[in-house]
Amino acid sequence: MTYHHLLLTHMRKALSLSTVIVRSLKYECFADRHIGPSQNDVKVMLDLLGFEKLDDLTDAIVPKSITLKRSLHLPKASGEFEMLTELHRIANENKIYKSYIGTGYYDCILPAVIRRNMLENAGWVTPYTPYQAEISQGRLESLFNFQTMICDLTGLQIANASLLDESTACAEAVALAVRYTKRSAILVDEFLHPQNIALLETRSKYCSLTHFSKFYHSL
Repeated sequence: MTYHHLLLTHMRKALSLSTVIVRSLKYECFADRHIGPSQNDVKVMLDLLGFEKLDDLTDAIVPKSITLKRSLHLPKASGEFEMLTELHRIANENKIYKSYIGTGYYDCILPAVIRRNMLENAGWVTPYTPYQAEISQGRLESLFNFQTMICDLTGLQIANASLLDESTACAEAVALAVRYTKRSAILVDEFLHPQNIALLETRSKYCSLTHFSKFYHSL
């Protein structure tokens, strides 16, 4: 029997799962849904598929051409201290050089007060998943404080926030200017990073902009 025929046979068996077996697999409680199947659950599913153990199921499903025929050559288990010591040894072999790539790719300065009170503050991140309302409210408040500060510094009535990168920020600035002035031409500085200019050129093709030009300082 070929691999595809064998797989089709097992799929047909799975589709013929009886109501009795379905009810034997508990899923009403949170623990039953998220911790994983019990040994009894595994046995029920294996019995349905016609296997005695998981290794037999793996041998039947995984093609022989990609199956490793030998045991893995793994070192003996290490404790936490030994593992951390080895990781530090490997990390110390890294050589940190100055980056001259430019065009916006540079190290960021992270003030210690922000690192300690936000990034390393377990109370800020662990109680909630990223998309829960509680942490979203905290993020929105931080963005509002940032926007308020920018408005105070620049004297502008509005300020944007929470953009993914510099190029996206440039595109949003152009979109804002075009919507406000109702004009269809933009002029950008030639000294913008090339990725920013490239994105603006692409965006201008699909935003009803009739003219895109760079401002050359030599003019």
